[in-house]
Amino acid sequence: MERILRVACLYRVSTLAQVDKDTDDIPMQQNACREFIAAMSNWKFECDYIEKGVSGYKKSVAERDVLQDIKRDAELRRFDILLVFMFDRLGRREDEIPFMLEWFVSHGIEVWSVKEGHLHLENRVDKLMNYIRFWQSGGESEKTGVRVKEKHTQMIREGKFCGGIAPYGYKLIPSGVISNKGRLLKKPVIDESEAEIVRLVYKLATENGYGGQRIAAYLNEQNIPTRKGANWGLTVVNYMLRNPIYKGYPTYGKTTAKSGSNKRNNPADWLISEVKIDELAIIDEAIWDKAQIIRTARTPEKFKTENIDYTIPLQTKSPLLLTGLITCGHCGSTLSTYTSVSKWNTKDGPQRSVHPSYRCTSVNRGIKCNGQATYSQARVEEPVLDEIYRYLDSLEAVDLRDRLAEIRSQTVNKEETALRAVTAKIVKLTAEIEKLNTEIISSISGDSAFTPEQLATALRQQSAALEKLNTEETSIRKTIDAKLANVNKFSNLQKMVPNWREEFQKAGTDVRKMLISELLDSVVISRDRIEVNFKVSFDDFTRMS
Repeated sequence: MERILRVACLYRVSTLAQVDKDTDDIPMQQNACREFIAAMSNWKFECDYIEKGVSGYKKSVAERDVLQDIKRDAELRRFDILLVFMFDRLGRREDEIPFMLEWFVSHGIEVWSVKEGHLHLENRVDKLMNYIRFWQSGGESEKTGVRVKEKHTQMIREGKFCGGIAPYGYKLIPSGVISNKGRLLKKPVIDESEAEIVRLVYKLATENGYGGQRIAAYLNEQNIPTRKGANWGLTVVNYMLRNPIYKGYPTYGKTTAKSGSNKRNNPADWLISEVKIDELAIIDEAIWDKAQIIRTARTPEKFKTENIDYTIPLQTKSPLLLTGLITCGHCGSTLSTYTSVSKWNTKDGPQRSVHPSYRCTSVNRGIKCNGQATYSQARVEEPVLDEIYRYLDSLEAVDLRDRLAEIRSQTVNKEETALRAVTAKIVKLTAEIEKLNTEIISSISGDSAFTPEQLATALRQQSAALEKLNTEETSIRKTIDAKLANVNKFSNLQKMVPNWREEFQKAGTDVRKMLISELLDSVVISRDRIEVNFKVSFDDFTRMS
């Protein structure tokens, strides 16, 4: 009597997208395996193993729980044959899968494929062919990954949605577009209820000066849950504050799948759309950019950004307006918040009052200081605010439009004329270098009047000259950007003047600190004087040309 062989079947799809009921090919694999078993006279179906959304290339054998179950059952002799639709359903890693298959065979388990038949490992040639099969399969996965990444790169540059979960503030709706696989694609649109929270997050960051931790605490205190109903945390808030999609620029590549988990990528490595999608913009670009400047200015060492032209308070919790901006004129140390408490008894019981003041941190830093240890809040803030109001009144009293237009014109005429001249030289020199490269080829073949050595010397000289011109071009562009930045800075200050005083007087302490930081570069206090330094002074403006 012919022995009955028990058959276990493995079905796998690589991505969660393939699990969709309209595109899931697990039933196809299952039907093909069942028909294959039925065609064998002594085979009997025993059990199924199913892997959904598991990459056979990115995940190792040890990370695939279903394969571990199959190996355990093989050791217990619960089946005699392992059947798959194609061998790549077992996996695509040439460094692991061939050896896993050898393990099955060594344990008395036959391995079959509906499309490729019986896996033989009877000699070295069989083993080599087995390795080559999965080496080719792994190569196909790599090429597929490259093609998918390139496609996503092109899509994101064009502002198209690449799939995945909608970021907080958005929801997915049918796009009306059918994919090549016959699947209805989705697109993100603004979810107004979540968008209000996004706007609140950016307002707290840019107007109140809250950091990520403080924003998360505020949202939790207000009983505002995340999309999943959980509490807000620092990581989620910071992720929101740096995602360009909120100003209308979709991104791709924020995470990379590695060893079974998603790893967050550096924002500098994200692919960002080259076009703005207005219907996706929740935050104004200027507000989004300001949020980035604030985050960068607070931790420049983290972002490795030089020349941050923005001074902001390191935190806005202090009741003092100038913490983060004020330093000691005697030793250069920063001044921090110092709080003293007065207590007394009355007929109504014990009373207390809190008195915040500015304190030189020289003692904490081990620096000798001949100045005062502390300064009262009124002693510092009243004269500084008087100086700010005088500055604003002066700025409001003059019409700088003609001067601003003149400076812009001078900047364009003077610097851009020089830029055009350098650019023309670069174009000409680049063409000459291309001719030299062509001539070198002719010289090697004996068709030139010049020797290769002569041409190589000329090429080195021209290349050095081109490098010098490129450096000069970069320098001119930086000069133009710096001059226009100063002009725009003054222009923006003038626009801000009419509302600044009104906003300042009705604002809370944290917002006041942020408003002051828009005007002041620093405050230096000594025993007998206070020096207030504005970001842009009238002297700077007068010297612009």
